[in-house]
Amino acid sequence: MHYFAFLIDDQLDKMNTVDLLSYRERVIKIARNKITPNRSNCVEWMLFDTTLALREIDESLADDLTEGFCALLRAQTAPERASIKHLGPYLEWREVDAGRTFYTALMRFGGNLHLTTTELTQLSGLESCAFRFMGVLNDVYSWDKEWKAHQSNLTDGSLPFSAVYVLAQETGLPYAACKRLMYSYCRELELVFEKSAHNIRQGSQGFPRPEVEKYIKSLEYFMSGVETWSQWTPRYEVS
Repeated sequence: MHYFAFLIDDQLDKMNTVDLLSYRERVIKIARNKITPNRSNCVEWMLFDTTLALREIDESLADDLTEGFCALLRAQTAPERASIKHLGPYLEWREVDAGRTFYTALMRFGGNLHLTTTELTQLSGLESCAFRFMGVLNDVYSWDKEWKAHQSNLTDGSLPFSAVYVLAQETGLPYAACKRLMYSYCRELELVFEKSAHNIRQGSQGFPRPEVEKYIKSLEYFMSGVETWSQWTPRYEVS
């Protein structure tokens, strides 16, 4: 599902606005198994067959995962992105844009973790930390490539959707300085995550349900995995 998100995002990047929105809605219907895919299009049939197979394993968790996937596609192609000018609103939007509902559903499906509504509400702050961390860290590591892409195509549509860019526009600081500041922000988010996780455990007398403890660890591993991936992926290399 993670790989499909990248493949589809790469396809959407090549389309004009009208075609992009039309194809996005088609992909969403395919993911929900509402329409049949074009079997000559490998991404379409693989997405359809994968989500169908997931529902056969656990329909409830698979539905959450599919809806998270659809939310990710919509967030990445939403016109509101272009209107965000300040860091606070950007960080709120970036949680959605980074795929919070998708990746958390992916973790629960992968771990077979059925959490209650109350538990998910209790864990919401941890999710927020983890996905602000993910979004901003990706912004830091992808910045050089994004800025180079914009320089080669000086249009509004190519402007980076990045914390580095937003902070630079707000403060007048150089991009290199904003990269360092946002990297430090990620380190602070780790400390907030650790404190919040400690408070949740203390609130459960130190013994939350095993599913809750597994989910907390999943978020921790997710954060460390994102950082390692961002450091090493060729996707962010500047050619």
